[in-house]
Amino acid sequence: MSDVALAVDMGGTNLRMAAITRDGLVVRLVRNETPRNVSPAELIDLLGRMADECRASLEAGMQIMGIGVGVPANFTHEGVLTHLTNVPTLNGMNLKHDLAEKFNVPVTLENDATAAAIGENWLGASKDVSDSVMVTLGTGVGGGIIIDDKPLRGIDGTAGKIGHMCVEPDGVPCGCGSRGCIEQYASATAIARMGRENGLDAKNSYDVYKAAGEGDERARAVFQTMGTYLGITLAGLVNALNPEMIVIGGGAAAGWDAFIEHVRIEMHARAFHEPAERSEIFRSQLGDNAGILGIARSAFLA
Repeated sequence: MSDVALAVDMGGTNLRMAAITRDGLVVRLVRNETPRNVSPAELIDLLGRMADECRASLEAGMQIMGIGVGVPANFTHEGVLTHLTNVPTLNGMNLKHDLAEKFNVPVTLENDATAAAIGENWLGASKDVSDSVMVTLGTGVGGGIIIDDKPLRGIDGTAGKIGHMCVEPDGVPCGCGSRGCIEQYASATAIARMGRENGLDAKNSYDVYKAAGEGDERARAVFQTMGTYLGITLAGLVNALNPEMIVIGGGAAAGWDAFIEHVRIEMHARAFHEPAERSEIFRSQLGDNAGILGIARSAFLA
């Protein structure tokens, strides 16, 4: 008998579920767009259909022992979702209760970026590193922190909210209710917005990255701004946490070569020299699968 966890990565843009074994083998991965204005009941029904697809790929002897979900939100110890800035229709949903009722297996919730940090620390870039920070650049900006080989969750489970560290006190309003959060300068949506503000015809962050690669100075300026603000954020994390490694992932990390030098320059200019020299910055090795693998890991360890 082989244990399998169903791992769900509930992003603001994409919803993915995978059946994953204890050694990190992805048996089946199913992907859907996250429905706009999805209701709690509609989400549970969709996850049920995705689970059926995953089950259909399980080999004889494989048994689902639990389900883990990475959510782009805060949640209470009971499993009630709060502060879903990118999927607001699910605020107040008791996801843990509803999933347990649907699947009749133990349910584990994890912040999506914390899950990515766990995944990278298990099988990716920060494997065998005891102290690391993960920054995810997606629809928003997320963060996960590993200290002494354990994820830092905090007393309320909200630790690692790197995306809502302020870099510009009177800056762009953020969905969290504050202003000038790094999410408003380094996420994929922010890159696209800044591209349009600079006169580019940018539907998404890739359009800005492509223009930068073609030598468009307006696009290059966007990535310089983005990299500078992200470097300020990382400098603060280096000074506060003294990590051995910083891992950057998420969809907007595809623009790595357009922003990373700006990040490094700003981080080293602002952080203490010794910890900044120690804190190497690496791109995620697991890519899109970092979070979903980390979620499975949390479910197995629960």
